[in-house]
Amino acid sequence: MADSVDDKPMVTESSKSLAKHELDATVEVQYTTRELGHGDLQVVEYKLYKRRWLGLAAIVLFNVVSGCNGQFFGPISVQAAEDFNVTLTQMNWLSNAVNLAYLPASFLTSWILARVGIRKTLLLGGVHLLVATSLRVAATATRLSTGGAYALLLIAQLFVALAQPCVQIIAVKYSEVWFDLRGRITSTMFMSIANPLGGVVGSLVLPALPTTNWAIYVGVIMAAVLFPIGFVVQDHPPTPPTFSGSKQSPPLRDTLRAWIGKIDVESVSYMEPRDRVDFLIMFVTFGILVAATGTWGNFANQILAPYGYSEGQAGLLSACLLGAGIVATIVASPLFDRFLSRFLGIAIRLLLLVIAACWLSIIWTIKPDNLASLFPTFALIGICSFILLPMGLEIGAEVTRNSETSCALLWFSANLFSFIYISAEDALRDGPDASPPSNMRRSVIFNAVFVTCAAALVFVGLRAKQTRRLMDEAAARDAREATTV
Repeated sequence: MADSVDDKPMVTESSKSLAKHELDATVEVQYTTRELGHGDLQVVEYKLYKRRWLGLAAIVLFNVVSGCNGQFFGPISVQAAEDFNVTLTQMNWLSNAVNLAYLPASFLTSWILARVGIRKTLLLGGVHLLVATSLRVAATATRLSTGGAYALLLIAQLFVALAQPCVQIIAVKYSEVWFDLRGRITSTMFMSIANPLGGVVGSLVLPALPTTNWAIYVGVIMAAVLFPIGFVVQDHPPTPPTFSGSKQSPPLRDTLRAWIGKIDVESVSYMEPRDRVDFLIMFVTFGILVAATGTWGNFANQILAPYGYSEGQAGLLSACLLGAGIVATIVASPLFDRFLSRFLGIAIRLLLLVIAACWLSIIWTIKPDNLASLFPTFALIGICSFILLPMGLEIGAEVTRNSETSCALLWFSANLFSFIYISAEDALRDGPDASPPSNMRRSVIFNAVFVTCAAALVFVGLRAKQTRRLMDEAAARDAREATTV
């Protein structure tokens, strides 16, 4: 137990010293609470363990590789379409297949997570990635017909869709089980931005490789190296870090019934009417924002090419959006954890207004020789969108008090809207007789309108009450009071 409690001793301070930790459920120490049980005192301890960082690092790596595979053909769509002798619409369907198959997979993964735990769920995702990347390699065989190769690529994408929820849905649950109130947002941030970080890696690395086949070979090597790393992840610590981390999440069915108001008020899954509205707003908004950012990576090359931009320039713009967002989130999340955790609702409203304004400006910013305006605009979109990502996941867990089900539902929404976006934006492409030919201006307008509506919905309707945090803070106060008895 050398790694327990981050080398901090058990609390033996006076109540005066403990008062310095006000409203922190578990700082880097061990708290005890005393509960009456059959005439005896029962001690409940909250601890933090150093090993939580190993598990966090492993989940981050799995998300990076999975994210790179989720939109694998987006950065190289034009070249890949030529190499496999298919149309751009067929290439877009390789990305859309992931979004569509993700929908039932998210509910299945939530059930699997509840049954087998975090580690086995993560390793299952690793197996799916190995199968997916191996099928892509098989599709490069020269003796295959065009239809046969495309069929293998499509099946490979379905396995990617099975892998994605396995590595994404565990994020909020891992934060809840292993981290305290001063680290949950930061932990969720690292895991949630790792998936789009894989998109950054793909946007930069894949277009730089000599051929599409080279990109596919690199993908299978990454999946093979990644898999054994998953064994360092553990399901839960010997002692929980917070009150909520000590509780078993309610079943998926109970949370869904609570969301529609069909559960008894005395149930632990019960949600206040206002919390149900909040989660509906988060469900819609989270899906729209993730789709807006994610489908840009898929369509960037196709949107910009008619205006004279190269595949490399489109990749750099995507990397700018994702890279700026990742850096900003790494800086901002610890600040929200430590100082601004009570102001998530206000922060979400303000950030969404900036995002909506930026996407609206993109309608007029995309024109020839205008990189100087495009880079800062997309950087600002990335900064605000990525800071919002862990906030949205945490607010979902707060209002439902069920981390894995809320996470599954939010990522379900993200992939549902991504499917709608890709289908709609591909259909909105102008024909070869347009000016410029095959431009996607109507797709950009479609995106901006949806984001603006989402921002308005949140600004008017979101309350963002942090019910789970209030429960943890109450338990922490009981813990501090118990040490003075």
